[in-house]
Amino acid sequence: MSEPLRPPLADVNVLEIGTVIMAPFAGKILRDMGATVIKAEPPGGDIGRRIGLNNEAGMSALSLNLNAGKRSIELDAREPDGKSVLRELLAWADVVLTNLLPASRERLGIDWETVRQINPGAVLCTGQGFSSDSSLGDAPAYDDIVQAASGLSDTYRLRDGEPGYSPYVVADKVCGMMMANAALAALHDRTVSGAGTWVDVPMVDTMAGFTMVEHLGGASYLPQRGPVGWSRVLTPDHRPHRATDGWVCVMPYTDVNWRAFCELLDRPDLLTHPQLRTTALRSANAARYEEVIASYAASRSCERIEEECRARRIPVQRVNQMDDLVDDPYLAGRPMLTRTTHPTEGEYVHVGSPVTFHGRERAPVRDLAPLDGDREEVLALLRRAARTEPA
Repeated sequence: MSEPLRPPLADVNVLEIGTVIMAPFAGKILRDMGATVIKAEPPGGDIGRRIGLNNEAGMSALSLNLNAGKRSIELDAREPDGKSVLRELLAWADVVLTNLLPASRERLGIDWETVRQINPGAVLCTGQGFSSDSSLGDAPAYDDIVQAASGLSDTYRLRDGEPGYSPYVVADKVCGMMMANAALAALHDRTVSGAGTWVDVPMVDTMAGFTMVEHLGGASYLPQRGPVGWSRVLTPDHRPHRATDGWVCVMPYTDVNWRAFCELLDRPDLLTHPQLRTTALRSANAARYEEVIASYAASRSCERIEEECRARRIPVQRVNQMDDLVDDPYLAGRPMLTRTTHPTEGEYVHVGSPVTFHGRERAPVRDLAPLDGDREEVLALLRRAARTEPA
């Protein structure tokens, strides 16, 4: 059996000049696929190091996984020495990721005109709340602001009667994934054209598109033909249902699933019910559909529900609690999760890439370095790169 090949991005160099979650999440995705990622941190470090648990040590739980494997160098691009190192990093990088605002990028010398003068083959991937070339380009916008501007917050009004925020930083992470996708597309284009490019990922545009896919509804047509929102997911009853010993998701979604579910319930009348007999009707009458499932779940344990539904190929899953995920029988056996030991923080769970490239190695786990902990390694890497550049 042949040895596995290197990770798919083993030859890609990424410079990340990012803070908190969005650009660092994009950098994490590329690093977990094998790229060499240098994280250039401002004086005092990325504020993500100081958010959440263990923030005083600069090794927050957020940063421990988000920035693991990246090489850290502290850089003040306003000072001559820092500006010089930044230019070397830009010359080295295949991809530059940043979520700094346009005015800050120009001030620090990571705007597109400067980047392409230094490195015509570089891919500059920028992400911020609003498009860089719009009048709102420099308006500060964090995750909650983006949820509000993109319509995502309003989907809670459609369901609950008033706007809300997602209980996780959905905009930063979705937009981080979009930045990684855009960077990879630009790298592919470079193999064809030989030239680098600037790709801009505005968060509001990204999340508006993300939300409108299913919720634009009747406003998709001109003139509007019906209400916005997808009724199946907006009914307040669309949620996990209580079993006798926990909560469970049961989803007899297709007509085949529904037929099997009605047989399980011994309710042939539901097969011809005017609100439930087809997938389209069940989606339109989601409250009635969920009522049937809730009644079924209430009289059974999670284990029995899973056994009955899986025997009939009906999608089912008990609700896993966050506290238990690292020991979940499925997830604990996946290569995405690795129990490892950090030299200063002790044992922890490293969250890696969910993607498997068959026949290729996974990028090895590399612990989060302290701020500026890789300076000498980074400078040596830049010196080697400079010596191997063609004259």
